[in-house]
Amino acid sequence: MDVTMDTIPSPLRPFCVVRDRIPADMTARVTARFDVHGFDPVPSDGAAPWADALLVERADRDCLREAFHRNPFLMVELGEGGDEPAALMEDWSGAPAVEPGFYLSLTTGTAYGLQCAVLVCDELTRRGALPADHRANVEMCLHEAIANAIVHGNLGISSAAKNQPDGYRVFGQLLRDRLGDPAIKRRRIDIFCRWNAATIALAVVDQGSGFDSAPNGGGPTGAAVAKDGKARSGRGFVFMRALASRVAVTDGGRCTVLHFDL
Repeated sequence: MDVTMDTIPSPLRPFCVVRDRIPADMTARVTARFDVHGFDPVPSDGAAPWADALLVERADRDCLREAFHRNPFLMVELGEGGDEPAALMEDWSGAPAVEPGFYLSLTTGTAYGLQCAVLVCDELTRRGALPADHRANVEMCLHEAIANAIVHGNLGISSAAKNQPDGYRVFGQLLRDRLGDPAIKRRRIDIFCRWNAATIALAVVDQGSGFDSAPNGGGPTGAAVAKDGKARSGRGFVFMRALASRVAVTDGGRCTVLHFDL
């Protein structure tokens, strides 16, 4: 992988991801993780084997909108602590560069404070991928997937906390405590979007402990069960199953893939 850095300090620092240097085993893992079957990972028009990407120092709504308008394939928020690009290669070199599509990676602290589903759907609409009559379903499903990834995945909070006496106060305190932990706050939420004339596919990935996604163990068809045995809420998956064309859970419960037929 080659990395190029802008010599002028900027909150949006460009680098590039080289497709033809991704090891075969990594490509296979990413294909399985994002359920990308049916999409061509390499453009057939002979385009150069690289994908435009931006490193964002610290993301907010205006910064993300500005970055989106530069049309990068991959946008990564560095967050507090400023990871160097070399340290990011391993995590994002497996992102298959496809056109059209984009890949957004935010820290949990940033994602929690943003309306990520709205931002992503605005960008899908701007790029002509999301028809107006499909937006409500896509946005609701994406919001549920991102909320699950943040709260149950990266923050590791079970909805069962709300069932305790004074449960919502306890739940709120858990949120504040976890978001106050710098290591947890820096965990990643990755949102991967791709589309063609017939389908939009959205993948939401967290860095939590995962959960049992088997039908008889919870997950997409019932109350999801985390690896620590604590139940997660199944309400979000009920909405996603009802509104999306297909829902897949991969990577041990850490990746939710939503397909919407157009």
